Amino acid sequence: MKIKSEVKVGLIGIATLVLLIWGINYLKGRDILTKTYTLHAFFEDSEGLESSSPVLLKGVKIGYIDAIELQAEAPLPIHVILNIEKSYPLKIGSTAILFSADLLGSRAIRLESSEEEGYLQHNDTIHTATETNMFSSLTEQVLPVMQQIGDLAESLDSVVLKLDMLLETDAPDKTLQNLSEISGSLSASLSPGGPLYESFLNLESFTSMLKAQEDEIASMTFHLNSISEALDSAGIIRISKELIAASAEFTQLIEQVNSGQGSAGKLIYSDSLYTHLLHLVTDLDSLVYDLNENPQDYVRFSLFGK
Repeated sequence: MKIKSEVKVGLIGIATLVLLIWGINYLKGRDILTKTYTLHAFFEDSEGLESSSPVLLKGVKIGYIDAIELQAEAPLPIHVILNIEKSYPLKIGSTAILFSADLLGSRAIRLESSEEEGYLQHNDTIHTATETNMFSSLTEQVLPVMQQIGDLAESLDSVVLKLDMLLETDAPDKTLQNLSEISGSLSASLSPGGPLYESFLNLESFTSMLKAQEDEIASMTFHLNSISEALDSAGIIRISKELIAASAEFTQLIEQVNSGQGSAGKLIYSDSLYTHLLHLVTDLDSLVYDLNENPQDYVRFSLFGK
């Protein structure tokens, strides 16, 4: 059975079209022969992300960006559709991170799996995050440095300007003249007969005398230490012990007086002494009164000795 030329041409055309479609998708990073499932991700900004950009898991491409849609009224207006190979299921709670894939700033999606139970299904929504691109990060770090360099340049300009003004005036000559006068004064003071020269000589003599009397000074220090130790070990300790003993006896006496014990306590707290003294005073008062009223009962005079 012969195949007609028209059929051959048709079959060749279909095969060519299929190969063309497959080749175009392959060049775009899509493999139409691989089974995939779809996930939806939402971002605030696409930051240059393009369709057919790779989707990576641990550095390995496992999918691609199928489409990017703008939903202007949504809180996260960038809708990204991910096609992922079915042989790489992702757990619930995984995250799609928008990041810079190379130094040129090309953006891609990196997946980070979670430890939760269960897997994302076809047409589920995945959590998202965005990493700052390299150029933005470098710009944020370089701008403060450039600003500091500008401030430093302004400061250097100001210093140079002040140096120019200083050199244009007579200040350097006066400063050099003052330094010369100070140097001359120091030289005169340090020369023989000068005040600093004499002071250094006296200081040297004093140190020599101290060195010559080193043994005597050491002996004097030893004796002072001995006297101090003797006072510490004898007089002060003995006096402190006597003071402690006297304080204890005085405390005991006060306690006896307060408790009414002992002679002093009984003298203060006993009523009998007060009562006896009161009776004695009363009796003396009666005796004096009776003596004044009846002296003849106590004193008798006789001229004849009877």
